[in-house]
Amino acid sequence: MLYYFTLGIGLVVTLGFVFVRSKGASVKRLFFKMSSSLCYLLTSVFAVISNPSVADYGTLIIMGGALGLAGDTALDLKFIYPKDANEYLKAGFLFFLVGHVFYVGAIILYNPLEWWHILICAAISIALGFGTIMTANMMKLHYGKYRRIVLIYVAFLSMTATTSVLAAFLTQSKSMIILAIGAVAFLLSDLVLSKIYFGRGWEKPAPIFANHFLYYAGQYLIAASIIFLNK
Repeated sequence: MLYYFTLGIGLVVTLGFVFVRSKGASVKRLFFKMSSSLCYLLTSVFAVISNPSVADYGTLIIMGGALGLAGDTALDLKFIYPKDANEYLKAGFLFFLVGHVFYVGAIILYNPLEWWHILICAAISIALGFGTIMTANMMKLHYGKYRRIVLIYVAFLSMTATTSVLAAFLTQSKSMIILAIGAVAFLLSDLVLSKIYFGRGWEKPAPIFANHFLYYAGQYLIAASIIFLNK
């Protein structure tokens, strides 16, 4: 099956990138990163081909992955072109934020969630966004002029995690459990990334490795949810 072949190749490429990227950013490593991100995107595409009955869900996941690829690129350009770092960081936030809109849309589309389920998830997510900002000093994070965009981004990121966990709890389906694990891994990766970007002394190989490992694990698991949906 093409899905498993692409998944295998993607995992090898991605693991190679994760080890290389922990040593720092460069143009060569940016192309390696783009190749890694393209691999999880292709995994989503072949998952839809293998399970065409869920093409609507799969298309939304693919769109989220495509925006993730764009976000990946923008965030590494931040290091390569430091004079424009602010613009690249904002672009990265925006790409990933919109990507989470597609992920949440996929979850809502294919799960029996009531309006009040979604409202509760939204309330929790917004609270987590405000909580992130309010605990910045305690966490020794310095968001500065990015406070507003961090708040909004965390809310959207948390919405993917909360809705997927709720869907997994309600449906007990393998697909949603995989998706929920992926969404939580994605959230944890951004927690580490916030330390790297807005903390001090975190831009070291181990945290960078952990950030990318969790991120790609999350994206591959989200892509894998397509193959198991309705099975």
